[in-house]
Amino acid sequence: MDPNRNTREEFTSNLVALPIPDFASAEWKSHVQRTQVLLDKLAHHPAMAPNLQQTYMTPANSKNKVYFQWDFVGRTLSMFYDVNPTLHGLSKQEKEKWEDATGRMTFTKSLILDTTPGMLNIMTEVTYPEQKGAHPDFGEEILELARHLDD
Repeated sequence: MDPNRNTREEFTSNLVALPIPDFASAEWKSHVQRTQVLLDKLAHHPAMAPNLQQTYMTPANSKNKVYFQWDFVGRTLSMFYDVNPTLHGLSKQEKEKWEDATGRMTFTKSLILDTTPGMLNIMTEVTYPEQKGAHPDFGEEILELARHLDD
């Protein structure tokens, strides 16, 4: 995929459609499947509509918390794909990437579920002051997915 020509929707569709190998460990499979579903839900959240048809490299029209979580979760899913799906005989680099990716999903859970005052809201406002007070709700479906990210 070409980040200068392909849209965020195309990147998302590509990432969530990658097949799970039959030989993948149950742990790898579980993490990847949950991350795929969450990424797809974030991409198709109404707050992503202004950004979804832009090329991946185009600055987002709406730099809201859904956009930031979509980006973070998409990069995390790519990290999972870089790790041997059997989780056996991992190189030092793969072990570090696995630990980083699973840690990022725990962080994702915290960011999505933390609503008072909301670390993700604060992080978004610090980076983009024009987002102050303009924080879309994730919705119950994304909240429920987040609750089970580290099961």
